[in-house]
Amino acid sequence: MTALALVASLPAAAADVIEFYNANLDNYFITADPVEAAAVDHGGAGPGWMRTGDTFGAGGNTPVCRFYGSQSPGPNSHFYTVSAAECQSLKQLQATTPITQKRWNFESLDFFSTVPAGGGCFDGMTPVFRAYNDGFARGVDSNHRITRSRDAIAAVVARGWKDEGVVMCAPPSVAEKEADVVRLLEQSTLGPTEASVREVLAIGIEPWIAQQLTMNVTRYAFRPWVETNPAVCRDDKTPPITPESNCILQNISNDPVAWEFYRQSKTAPDQLRLRMAHVWHQILVTNGGNTYGVSDSQQRMREHVFGTFEELLVNYALSPQLGMFQSWVLNLPEHDGIKPNENFARELMQLFTIGVTELNDDGTPKTDAAGQPIPAYTQADVSTLARVLTGYCFPLKPGAPLSCSGDTYFLGDMIPFNERHDQGAKSLFNGRVNLPANQGAVADVRAAIRALVDHSNTPPSISRQLIQKMVTSAPTPGYVGRVAAVFKNNGQGVRGDLAAVTRAILLDPEARGARRFETHYGRLREPVLFWTSMLRALDVATDGFWPHAVNTQSGQNLFNSATVFNYYPADGTLLGSSLPAPEFGLFSTSEFLNRANQVNSVLYNAGGGQYDPMPFVRDAIGTPSPALVAFLPDAQDPAVLVERLNRLFLHGTMRADMRQTILNAIGRIPATAALDRVRMAINLILVSVDYQVQK
Repeated sequence: MTALALVASLPAAAADVIEFYNANLDNYFITADPVEAAAVDHGGAGPGWMRTGDTFGAGGNTPVCRFYGSQSPGPNSHFYTVSAAECQSLKQLQATTPITQKRWNFESLDFFSTVPAGGGCFDGMTPVFRAYNDGFARGVDSNHRITRSRDAIAAVVARGWKDEGVVMCAPPSVAEKEADVVRLLEQSTLGPTEASVREVLAIGIEPWIAQQLTMNVTRYAFRPWVETNPAVCRDDKTPPITPESNCILQNISNDPVAWEFYRQSKTAPDQLRLRMAHVWHQILVTNGGNTYGVSDSQQRMREHVFGTFEELLVNYALSPQLGMFQSWVLNLPEHDGIKPNENFARELMQLFTIGVTELNDDGTPKTDAAGQPIPAYTQADVSTLARVLTGYCFPLKPGAPLSCSGDTYFLGDMIPFNERHDQGAKSLFNGRVNLPANQGAVADVRAAIRALVDHSNTPPSISRQLIQKMVTSAPTPGYVGRVAAVFKNNGQGVRGDLAAVTRAILLDPEARGARRFETHYGRLREPVLFWTSMLRALDVATDGFWPHAVNTQSGQNLFNSATVFNYYPADGTLLGSSLPAPEFGLFSTSEFLNRANQVNSVLYNAGGGQYDPMPFVRDAIGTPSPALVAFLPDAQDPAVLVERLNRLFLHGTMRADMRQTILNAIGRIPATAALDRVRMAINLILVSVDYQVQK
């Protein structure tokens, strides 16, 4: 490696230590000097040097000595030590070794770090490891690799390097703090933006979460009841076409509410609430129906996602939209040999609370003496719960007298009628829950829901589903157990405190940190979140029509799930494996190509076809391609542009080969075509598997 000119004093302020690798030399190099790092990026240290993506923080109480090995006869590489004794020893050896012989030459005090204590690090410091390759056996220059990645050290040790253990203790780097914030925003919002990253960095992760939990609720536009009888609600195709021309689309469809969701996803300040409402509506599923009813049921989610699970579940259960979907509105006691409808009774247990098998507190299944899973409920429980879920009718239309006419109306809670309710005594779960006779529909339903909330299975069952839809599809039992413990008790004796559960999921050690390397970790960005993240990060204006249209084609017709099992199966696995990966139920070779085409269209194809404003969309603006003005100044320097996008979209995890591919592509575009450079870089990142799998 060519020696670089360096100042002989420490940087004025702590900076990140950045690692480079040269495959031709099989050598590693680190620097905390951003000027030097930029010089290496541009070939100042010779050809072939690439960032590995690994960094660690500079900062501590002890200066790090940097030495450079002589080029001939070697070792022709750099060496770093925080050990004062080691530094002094090498300086003395340098003074007594002729310049014509192999030796280490002191260059500078490069940055500060902290000396390990007892072979480890404390107070939030990250261990930094070192491995040594003497080079002689393979005919290359000797070299050290210094990294905070234990896996990286193991990889070079497997190639014959010597593991030298923990040699420094580093604080979280600036890049690591930023990467952690980007990951947080991927997990807790509808997509990170550079502005939101700066906001969280300024106030801190925990204060940001606390702030989000208390924000006012973004509301869907109020949609009054409209008579949807085809004789009254007719489409008028007489030009000019307006939203009012399309009575059916505007009033008997989920589409207008979905369009509004995409519009709000970009601008709503209460991002954590919107993300959690999106998560919960995929667990507590309803589908389609009259537009005003869809709006009301989805607003219920937003109102209750930070209350208690019991409150959320009761409001969901009493929604007439759910009553229609699950066939429990107008459910009657057994009569004329006809038993009550069991749909909601079964799904209330199977999907919305306890699950199908008995669980340990960490979500792992309990087994019997033969090693078989133990059922969480029986058919008798389903039949009994169906008896509980009787006697409720649609809310009353404005001005209508109190009655159970069966006339559909979807604003407000369903109404109980005790004369239509099974008033007999009821027993669930082998007598563990007993409901006395004649206590009425309201008391029965409330007691049954409370029993399900109190069931030992519910905390791990719900906690696991929430983690899967926010952080990782394959959470460890430990992660599930820690969140379930908060579900059971928020520390103040409250069960199912969803604000506390949300906080626990996001602050868990398995969620936080700059990056995760495990192959099983992460979750595929489902179509809706793939799009909202793109809208937010690239500042794409939209009226919501196009994102909803293409996501419907991708299998996620927002607010209109085909089944109660959500848009994709909750127990889905990666093809050919047992690894949980529910969102891959919507992913295929054709969907990969769909997403690539969608990204290309967002970036390049504004002003054509469905990207244009549609006359039947209220406040239509279409989805014009973004100007990307925020990124244009960086286009003059491809390395700077790629690193900025790496931080925003991949939280600093871009692989060296991917970086080089993108740099090569940008380099073929003239510097005068700044917008084309930015588009090319964004395009290549967003279509990559590295981006589409959120880690």
